[in-house]
Amino acid sequence: MKLLSIIIPTYNMEALLPRCLESLVSAQHADLLDVLVVNDGSKDNSSAIGHGYEERYQGIVTVIDKPNGNYGSTINAGML
Repeated sequence: MKLLSIIIPTYNMEALLPRCLESLVSAQHADLLDVLVVNDGSKDNSSAIGHGYEERYQGIVTVIDKPNGNYGSTINAGML
C-alpha cells in the first residue's frame, strides 16, 4: 500500500531531475512512495532520465510522457 503520491512536473530539467529523484528513492521508506514524473514535452534528456529511474525503481517511479501543455496539464495528467 502506497502512503504518499508525489507528482514531479518536468520540462527540460535534465540537470536537476536526477538529484530530485535520488532524494526520493533513497528515502528510508521509499517503497511507500508513488513518484510520478510527468514529462511535459521536454526537448532534453529529461524523459530518458525518468525512464531510467522507472526501470531501476519499479513500483516506485512511473513516467508519463505528454505533449507540452504547461504546468497545470502536468498536474492533471498525474492525477488521472
